[in-house]
Amino acid sequence: MFCDKLTEKAIVLSDNPLAKTKNGNIAGIKKSSTYIFRGIKYANAERFHMPSKVGPWENSKPAVSYGYVCPERTTPIGYDAQVCPHYYMPQDENCQYLNIWTQSLDRNEKKPVMVWMHGGGWNSGSSVEQYAYDGEELSKFGNVVVVSFNHRHNVLGSLDLSEYGEEYAKSSYCAMGDIIECLKWIKENISCFGGNPENVMLFGQSGGVAKILYTMQCPECDGLYHKVAIDSGGIKEQIIPEGYTKKQIAQKLARLTVEKLGLSKQTIKKIEEFPYWDLVEAANQAEEKLKEELGRDFSWRWEPIEDGELIIGSTLKNGFRKETSKIPMIIGNVFGEANSNLIPNNKLGDGYKNHWSDLQIQTFCKEKWGNEYETILEEFKKVYPDNNPADVLFMDYKERDGQLNLVKKRLEIGGDVWNWLFKKESDFNGGTVAWHCSEIPFVFHNVSFIEASFEPGISDQLEDIMCQAWVNMAYSGNPNGGCVPEWNKMQKDNIYTMIFDEKCKVEKNHDIKLRELLKKADK
Repeated sequence: MFCDKLTEKAIVLSDNPLAKTKNGNIAGIKKSSTYIFRGIKYANAERFHMPSKVGPWENSKPAVSYGYVCPERTTPIGYDAQVCPHYYMPQDENCQYLNIWTQSLDRNEKKPVMVWMHGGGWNSGSSVEQYAYDGEELSKFGNVVVVSFNHRHNVLGSLDLSEYGEEYAKSSYCAMGDIIECLKWIKENISCFGGNPENVMLFGQSGGVAKILYTMQCPECDGLYHKVAIDSGGIKEQIIPEGYTKKQIAQKLARLTVEKLGLSKQTIKKIEEFPYWDLVEAANQAEEKLKEELGRDFSWRWEPIEDGELIIGSTLKNGFRKETSKIPMIIGNVFGEANSNLIPNNKLGDGYKNHWSDLQIQTFCKEKWGNEYETILEEFKKVYPDNNPADVLFMDYKERDGQLNLVKKRLEIGGDVWNWLFKKESDFNGGTVAWHCSEIPFVFHNVSFIEASFEPGISDQLEDIMCQAWVNMAYSGNPNGGCVPEWNKMQKDNIYTMIFDEKCKVEKNHDIKLRELLKKADK
């Protein structure tokens, strides 16, 4: 996968390593110490129908290539391609595939299982979208079983056709249905890959966090996972205009889409036959029509609807289900997130913040915060004395506020929570504060393969600490141990935050005043 890895000997045996699942044998490859299985089919599904189990087969099925990823409404080539290198894989609706990295195929090993939920919201992305998602190094470092998977999203995952008959009653839950079916497959088969089905940790970032939170609100998923790790996400609710419910908007969007396709209740079955791009174009036009009615700022998120049965309310509005109170959680975000100076729209001056004079920094701060700028700068220097004061301009306090609000909801039901903040600056482009996704290579122990993240002697030590914390969580439900500095649990009255940086340390209530000042100045 990575250039570094081409120097290692990949062992592809004539008698490929076999995993004996309930439905039949699966043949993977062995690379160094790691058994790798790519593109395992975990479910089947027809368009706008909930998934079904895969049937048995004879002989052995090869699992040496990644499976299809879900088609995207657009395939964006992001501004962050240099810092988050991407794969662009073949797309097909038949995308229910998973990948496994493991150090053993012995059923008696019972190693922790870490299940990755990829980002991209409910709209895009895949299990192998970013180079950093590769699970080989994480599996080797932690001696764990790593699983990643694809699922349906966007219009394929949640178009609400429930008004068009019982056959489509659950069409808006197809994406969630895929996730449930994947977790059930893991429960039934992961022991064949040396994993413990009774010790499964979900970890995800951005849109992957939203999927974890929906999973926690889904009673059908109880018992399919046992710990969670949350990176940068899940803090924003779908904004619903006054006078509407989420369900009403979902159904209206579906009606408009069906009309654009020239269909009716009598001919709705034909919606399963349209080429994907015709379907997407109809859905896009339907969204534009909705914006005319609801306002140009309206944006639909293509996520499941909390129906009180499959999904029991929203974590932010309704709190966590009491049935999840025993699930330990680590949760955090990165310093810059969507406000990093990596973002093109955030460029100030010549773009090289580490070259600015004190006067330039003060000028930019005054332009942004007016007369409050001096107080903000003074407080920032107290909170982060090792940072360039210019970094305050690129701090995303809103994301951190949202994460801490989620922590508060978690503490309300008595759950164990550990909070973190990733603050490692990259040398990229003369100095770039931590951006959305920048922690992922460290969690996966892949930082030495991501040029913008690697700093010899510094980033490799940090990835050991971060990866160890996630692995500790997978093993015991507590991130402490090994090279990880002592990390206090969150309390109702005290915010303990592990700062992941060149020097890692836990801070207590360190940025409360700073966030309050920024919030006040931004009003």
